Amino acid sequence: MKTTDNKQSLMKGAMILSIGVLASRIIGMLYRIPIRNILGDEGQSLYGVAYGIYVVILTLTAMAIPGALSKLIAERRAAGAYREAQRVFHLAMLYSIGFACIMAVSLWLGADFISDNFYKSQDVALPIRALAPTVVIATSLGVLRGYFQGRGDMTPTASSQIIEQIFNVIFSVILASYFMKITNKNLEWGATGSALGTGVGAVAGFVVLITLFIKKRPQAQAELKESKAYDDQSTWMILKQILNMMIPVIVSASVFSIMTSIDQSMISNILPKNIEYLRDHQMLSSVPVIDAGIYSTESIVSQLSGQLSFQYMTFMNIPVSLILQLGLASVPAIAAGMAAKQIEDVRHKTKMIFKVGMLIAAPSAIGFLVFAGPILTLVVGDASGSELLSTGAIAILAISIAQLSAGILQGMSKQKIPTINAIIACAIKIVINLVALRFPTLNIYGFVHSTTICYVIYAVLNMYYLQKYLSIRMSWKEILIRPTTCAVIMGIVSLAIYKGFLWIGLSTKLSIVVVLPIAAIIYFVVGIGTHTITKNDLSYIPGGRKLIKLLKI
Repeated sequence: MKTTDNKQSLMKGAMILSIGVLASRIIGMLYRIPIRNILGDEGQSLYGVAYGIYVVILTLTAMAIPGALSKLIAERRAAGAYREAQRVFHLAMLYSIGFACIMAVSLWLGADFISDNFYKSQDVALPIRALAPTVVIATSLGVLRGYFQGRGDMTPTASSQIIEQIFNVIFSVILASYFMKITNKNLEWGATGSALGTGVGAVAGFVVLITLFIKKRPQAQAELKESKAYDDQSTWMILKQILNMMIPVIVSASVFSIMTSIDQSMISNILPKNIEYLRDHQMLSSVPVIDAGIYSTESIVSQLSGQLSFQYMTFMNIPVSLILQLGLASVPAIAAGMAAKQIEDVRHKTKMIFKVGMLIAAPSAIGFLVFAGPILTLVVGDASGSELLSTGAIAILAISIAQLSAGILQGMSKQKIPTINAIIACAIKIVINLVALRFPTLNIYGFVHSTTICYVIYAVLNMYYLQKYLSIRMSWKEILIRPTTCAVIMGIVSLAIYKGFLWIGLSTKLSIVVVLPIAAIIYFVVGIGTHTITKNDLSYIPGGRKLIKLLKI
């Protein structure tokens, strides 16, 4: 009974985080429509490059904090050492903010150097500088989210993400439009306005978390009175534990962030030669840019860069972010189980995490593979970039397995393993990029293919060590093959229905609006019918028991 309750608690937390991420991603995706209309693909590319640099810095200061801090706090709370858990939080906040200030100043002062030396065809210094102060606010957000997640409370993280994105949307559009107007449509200033909107969103999310922190403070104070003794640790020992958790995760995450920036740098510096080759040989039709022949080489490269950062990465990140929340929610749960030496419970949770993750990943991958064009037409008004999204869709499966396994290994205090694996995978990706760039007809597709291969390698390496150290045998038929088979059936049937709607005269947008919920129903029905989705699976999902009664299964 206790194991079941733990699983339901884990799934409830993951569901809350997923709802928050889904809402914020949808809001963030929708605001790209007016931003794209204001800045165009070239302006979006400027913002995308600057944001990629910002993410690299944020990886060093903030991205590892929620997972690492939640694990350390969860371990201490599981032992009843509430005072020590609070001490860990205070130290993490103090030293994280100090480091964030140093990195923010470095980013501000180094903006021109980064732009001049790594992105010679794009002037991105101003957008980079506009994002520098946000590093400090985002780091504070990371510490507060780690604190709440370590307490098993996922609602503050979810609510702050939604508020952050709403303010980001409103002010990014307003400021981008305003700067474009007063500078006579200067794209650099337009991208800078959008970057400033990101900062306003971070401030709004911080205000939400601080408000909730103050509101819940009486409860935290009451717990301190019941706090049990814990190992007497010096400040340095606690900081060492935090760093031991964070540094491998930081390195792992920063490797992929740096890899994204390397991709953008290669696109900016090397791809123009390939586009010129295609132009000279009358082969520009292989480039996924509508009427590519009428644009300059610089414009084509900027549009391809914009497609990679928005149409490909933004849409791919929607299902991946949902699954990543499942991995984040598992960290404190796995850590608590390992601390209590409940290994069998950890194995059960691990299998459940992968099963639920793949039930989300499989239909997402097939959905983008089949409907990339109609989905982009619905959201952004045209199918530009749909080739990239469709080509890279299958990578969702590998990314999901890689991220979930990394989260579980982190919860097991084996965080160095995914770090080493990430470095190996990304080194191979760089080699593949260089090889792909030798074939001009691959152009931007080479970066998509190398990303897929990179995550396949990362996933395989992580799973090898996860099964080794947890002595667990994964049933890939149940976890991967069955959900993917159901998703393929969903794709075939829903595509036939979509074609039928077009045949009777419905528009592309109306057809896809109707077909997407039908596809979800088809997947669920096929999943239930083939026992891929079981009664046991539904019982762990919030609201699942009511669904079981309703469906009488």
